[in-house]
Amino acid sequence: MKIVRNTPEQLVLRSVPWIIAIMLSAMLLGVIAFGLNALFEGDLADTFWGLFAIPLFVSIFLVIFVRRDDLILDRNLNLLELRHSTFRGRTRVQHKLEHLHRAKLQSSRSNKGSTTYRIALVLDGGMDAGTHPVTPVYASGNGAKRGVEAINDWLAQYVDSHQSQA
Repeated sequence: MKIVRNTPEQLVLRSVPWIIAIMLSAMLLGVIAFGLNALFEGDLADTFWGLFAIPLFVSIFLVIFVRRDDLILDRNLNLLELRHSTFRGRTRVQHKLEHLHRAKLQSSRSNKGSTTYRIALVLDGGMDAGTHPVTPVYASGNGAKRGVEAINDWLAQYVDSHQSQA
């Protein structure tokens, strides 16, 4: 996840699968171009595959796999909000920020031995106490690790500032 805003009052992290979205969109355009070419040449079988069947299949992948996830931590509103946006719509889950204990890094190892990661939030209060992943998928790279560190540092900053005032 990418850190979009990091102020003492608010921390915002965002995950947008740009590479998947661009690749699927390019594939969709390429297949449609193939279908149009087949249409102009009079090949009905290739026209069907290029303008209907394969574009439908690629579009389904776009709808399923392209998902934007936002994590918003707001001290002023005592709010933890997870937003998920897809082609099918948006969902929003809210918790009180005071229930957020920490963030932790979850990992998954593939059969080939590579490890992928995601951010999980540990809530210690409210009806949803427990560990909740921010995104449903694991990803390679350091984005999840940076996100966990940013969340925990941001939460510690709040605790430290309240202890120094006491």
